[in-house]
Amino acid sequence: MPKKKTSKKPSFSFKSMQPAKTKKKTGVLKHDPSKSFKNRKEVAVSLFLCLEENDPESFIEILDAYLDVNRREIARRANLSRTTVQNAFSKKGNPTIRTIAQIVHEAVA
Repeated sequence: MPKKKTSKKPSFSFKSMQPAKTKKKTGVLKHDPSKSFKNRKEVAVSLFLCLEENDPESFIEILDAYLDVNRREIARRANLSRTTVQNAFSKKGNPTIRTIAQIVHEAVA
């Protein structure tokens, strides 16, 4: 019995897709979240509220996002290497309380 010939499955390509049409004025505004992390007072209040509410996950998330924007400056002012600051809040990081205190002090002082 001869084998049946089958055609190959067509490959997916974004080139074949039609672009979506939107209204001319949709009201979408550009938002740069890094601008909100330039204000130290807002970050300090947010970090304090996380500690007050006993929410360490949010504390780490806010501090890590702040450090993404200001990592080099904070490392320089805290006299720590940029790698130390970066690794302190990574998944594998296990920073000492002294390192966290230096980073937080320089972040909000």
